[in-house]
Amino acid sequence: MYISWKERVKNRFSKYPKVWSALQWLKTVMYVFNYLRYYGFGIRSKSGSIREINVEFCSACNLRCKFCALDHLKPKQHISPKVLEKVLMELYTNPLFKNVEVLNLYNGGETLLHPNRLELFELIAHHKQSALKQGKRFPKVLLLTNGMLLRESLAKSILELNVLDVIQFSLDGGTKEKFEELRVNAKWKKFYSNVSDLIQLKNELQPNLQIKSITIVEEPNDLSVDWMDEEFRGLIDRMDSFELRRLHDWGGEIELNDNKQKNKYKLGCNMAMHQLVVLPNGDVTVCCNDLNSKGVIGNVQEQSMGEIYSSKERRHYLDKLLFGKRDEIELCKGCQSF
Repeated sequence: MYISWKERVKNRFSKYPKVWSALQWLKTVMYVFNYLRYYGFGIRSKSGSIREINVEFCSACNLRCKFCALDHLKPKQHISPKVLEKVLMELYTNPLFKNVEVLNLYNGGETLLHPNRLELFELIAHHKQSALKQGKRFPKVLLLTNGMLLRESLAKSILELNVLDVIQFSLDGGTKEKFEELRVNAKWKKFYSNVSDLIQLKNELQPNLQIKSITIVEEPNDLSVDWMDEEFRGLIDRMDSFELRRLHDWGGEIELNDNKQKNKYKLGCNMAMHQLVVLPNGDVTVCCNDLNSKGVIGNVQEQSMGEIYSSKERRHYLDKLLFGKRDEIELCKGCQSF
């Protein structure tokens, strides 16, 4: 599957600059192939190109990470069950979305800040079971969280719903001190306790749940765990899998001051091709790098997800990217993450 293949390739080859550069070029080839497959020659495939859909429960965040582009002054919004249900229904009833592999519960805000989060998890569980009873596939459900609100009682309530397939944590820095420096307002002791309790509960209540982490590693530290604090490394070792990353630019919103990050391949974007993001007010944007709603192409309270997928607003992005006109798109012109 596309998502698992992408993760394996990234984990295997991102440490090798020459190989990674060649793979970046290959991504442009795949973009052209998929454009022609799904949108070219006036023939539209019965299935769609979307492989992952992100749903943001809450637009606010309790942290102030130094490398994050989220605008904390924008209005704070929470998704309603009505908006979420519209998205969930189309996941397994609309053929355009039959290739969706993952439902990601995150975007810029912290999912667990939603005051009715358990009600929303129950709604997802209902639709997941409904799809399975009809013999239809339902995407894997992935929650990305900063972990600060995932106290033991909440974790137990979530696991008892058996709705999540993956819980993924942002576990940045490599040391306890760097973790708190990068993730402002986060406290290592509380984070460590919450994640440790979750791992124990998982073993008791939902052993098939995957627990993963993403760790931002600043240069000049190696993309390895060898140099990290013993306790930090020990927590990573207890994960089912982990990913080490360098800082990225959030669609050009963050200045990295690193010429090596400059992308020489300007054709296409597989994130725009394979992803849609639903925001709390129902707005849909083209990319998870768009933390501040620059790339809105429709609203699920006014249109179906299928109509948004096929809209001229979305095709505007795909067409510009196909012909190397990235610089003409406000959202994409500074992005190095495609």
